[in-house]
Amino acid sequence: MCYNIRMKKSDLRVIVGGASEVSPWCERSFVSAYATNSRLMGVFVVYAHWEQKTWPGMAVDPSALGASRLGDTVDLHQFFYIETTEIGLETYKSIWGEAAIKLMEAEQSMAGGLGAEKVDLTERETRLIIREYAGYNKKFGERLPEGEAEYGFLLSEPVEEPKRAEWETLFAKICASPENDYELINYFLMRYFAADADAVRYLTARGRSDGRLPAPWRLPDTLCLNKIRTHRDETGKQSYICESLIESGADHHIIVSEIEVFGGRVASFDIINDFAISGAETAMKLERPEFITVYEIFTDPEKAMEHLDARYLAAMQRDTDAGRLYLRFNENNDHMKHPMYRLNDDVKGMIYVTEEAQLILAAYSLPLIHRLEREAQSWPFCRQLLPVAKYEFKEDIFYDFVRADTGDFLHYVNYICDFDPEDR
Repeated sequence: MCYNIRMKKSDLRVIVGGASEVSPWCERSFVSAYATNSRLMGVFVVYAHWEQKTWPGMAVDPSALGASRLGDTVDLHQFFYIETTEIGLETYKSIWGEAAIKLMEAEQSMAGGLGAEKVDLTERETRLIIREYAGYNKKFGERLPEGEAEYGFLLSEPVEEPKRAEWETLFAKICASPENDYELINYFLMRYFAADADAVRYLTARGRSDGRLPAPWRLPDTLCLNKIRTHRDETGKQSYICESLIESGADHHIIVSEIEVFGGRVASFDIINDFAISGAETAMKLERPEFITVYEIFTDPEKAMEHLDARYLAAMQRDTDAGRLYLRFNENNDHMKHPMYRLNDDVKGMIYVTEEAQLILAAYSLPLIHRLEREAQSWPFCRQLLPVAKYEFKEDIFYDFVRADTGDFLHYVNYICDFDPEDR
């Protein structure tokens, strides 16, 4: 066994995982670990650094890692991207050896868009977290990510089961602490509608016996919009009335609720009304301005994508039939602290390179679109960019374009609006 823990047999509950491909005589020692404190957003990242002795048959050539012979010690860096609503361990990435640039790129691509801080973990905390959320994969019927030969020891080696107080302390460690009532309520409703019982329990005040604590939600749904207003009854008692727009599969509902807060936690929660709304009503509720700038690219779009891939490591990338989309996120989650919450308020801006040699910039405010335009002027291929159109829409149109089969935004606008920019 690579890792030994001295304990009584009665103190141990062993959860048997799949057989690890790591040699049974290998030696490994823990160096450091951290997690992002973004658990309340429903996703977080765990990083672990180990010193690992090389062994016969390992997937990586030891000599390529600087090891002159078997048994030499090399570094193993592990990144886990964890989704808590539908998957569990979603993505695994490893880096062998000391490779500072690769480590930075991996950290940015995995955690850069979460708007979170890093909190140090002990070895035991790291093992408990990975084991816990690997259990989510089983619960949700999802396969574990590739690379189990490297991280399987975290699931197969025995670990003492945590007591409730220890797990609650660890859970709190990977959660941001709400700084005001709005942030608390937005997180609470987001996790409640996502049917996230652990997070709801964490955000609920203890010792409240008024019988108005939340029952489990019906299905994991998405909180798209939340409006909070303060309410005082005739006695002066304060509560908050929330109007929440949730997406449930293909349907949308408005949920009106009343929440009381005590000691920085939710003390009571009542659903006052719950009714379905149409697609047109949903669009009206979610309506907000959108600013779009379009450029023609006088170079190979693939070269533009290569540069953007390297520059925006923290952006979420999505390849479509017509091009590549980059979603850029804020450096923090301060949008949760306001009485109006929108699902995409953490998006700083969108960049879309199409195979039809167009570059489209999109943002939800003038300052943000101007910032994107200034950034574009600093790109090495900026002299091959020709601005051809600027738009302000009263409602979201950009994602509809991304889902369309075309990579020409001007023609798309002409089609949906019966408007030709050349006629201006």
